[in-house]
Amino acid sequence: MTKKNPWCAFIILFLIGLPANLLAQKTDSKLFVIATLFPTYDFAKQIGQDKADVTLLLPPGVESHTYEPKPSDIARISKSDVFIYTGEFMEPWAKDLLSGMAPGKPLAVDTSKGIELMKETDHTHAHGRAETGEDHPFEWAGVFDLKKGTYRWSFSAVNGKYADMAIRMAVLKTTSGNAAGIESVEKTAKNLFDTNPLVKKDWEAISPAIVLYQITFDTSKPVTSVLIEIPETGPYAIFAEHMPYEFEGKEHFFKDTFDADVEPLAEEPPAGGHHHHHGGKDPHIWTDLVNCQKMVDTIAESFCEKDSSNCDFYRSNAGAFKAKLADLDQRFLTGLASCKHKTLIYGGHFAFGYFAARYGLDHVSPYRGFSPDAEPTPKAISELIKTMRDSGMTVIYYEELLDPKVARVIAEETGAKLELLHGAHNISKKDLAKGISYLDIMEENLVKLRAGLECQ
Repeated sequence: MTKKNPWCAFIILFLIGLPANLLAQKTDSKLFVIATLFPTYDFAKQIGQDKADVTLLLPPGVESHTYEPKPSDIARISKSDVFIYTGEFMEPWAKDLLSGMAPGKPLAVDTSKGIELMKETDHTHAHGRAETGEDHPFEWAGVFDLKKGTYRWSFSAVNGKYADMAIRMAVLKTTSGNAAGIESVEKTAKNLFDTNPLVKKDWEAISPAIVLYQITFDTSKPVTSVLIEIPETGPYAIFAEHMPYEFEGKEHFFKDTFDADVEPLAEEPPAGGHHHHHGGKDPHIWTDLVNCQKMVDTIAESFCEKDSSNCDFYRSNAGAFKAKLADLDQRFLTGLASCKHKTLIYGGHFAFGYFAARYGLDHVSPYRGFSPDAEPTPKAISELIKTMRDSGMTVIYYEELLDPKVARVIAEETGAKLELLHGAHNISKKDLAKGISYLDIMEENLVKLRAGLECQ
């Protein structure tokens, strides 16, 4: 007969008496961390070092904007301790994914927390109309050459959400189908925006008149549309409270009777200075090094929450890394302060809005959106070629991981040099294997910008 060990009963009773949170507390095991994009992946590695096993969810070499997790990715996320993402406007799928998981498993970390997100139009207005000292109650104006008939203007709920609950608009007959046509009725439009609007709903009609309309969106539908009745052929200027591209979903916002796209002959701000497809907010917060420091703090505190015994370690690493970010931020501020050119001409989907705002640059791009499926119009490309020639710049920048076909066309037309300006969404397999860091990418960007903008 086997003799019972009296210590076994004591140990069992001791364990039963321990609080559940102490039994669950980590001791010597590493934090299992999954980060969606390269910047948050790199930040988490810098903070966790040998006490965290950090995995990049986005496969290396894959463009970030079209990525959605596979079932195997979801399984990995569910087993992680900490799941780090950039926010609802960069990863719109994250909210639904996390809602199907047990509370707190994993700990979901939104790194946009505490950061004021810019509207996708803020970048344009910070360096567009604001430079002229003008103050307009509308964000956008376009002039169209329209034939007599009925047109459809649509507003889409991008990623399931309208950028606003309503929009105020004015439609005015004008004198010419160019920028002068906008200017000739701009004062009238400005005065109208100080009046009480006539409210219109889904599929109701508006027409050219000295009237301010307010289109109230039907939030139960993915698209709200209004009809625009044009009484006679000619040029018409349309003024809108918000950029129409903020509400552009799978199809163009303005259509004729035959469902063909109707493009503006001229618009303010010019084509290329705006973008859309993230619910009206720009998610590229990591291009501003001040924002990066806030993101680092958010990640460090999440590690402390899951592994309190190593909190001092995580906070110390975060502090050291933030010092490096702050140093590079100062070098960008001084390095780009005295440049011959202040306009960043980008041949890709523009992701440097926060960057441009932080470092006092203007920017133009032929694309209207961040989506890699979006294509610029020939008119937008032609305007960027003209901008390139007028500015005297000799460098056009392109984005990572995508064929720079548009930038290449502009370079061939102008004789400009093609140069990569890395947005750091993701990196190639080769660079990941080499251990390229976020700081490495931004250091190289600084060198290329100083050369291309001809900085002293």
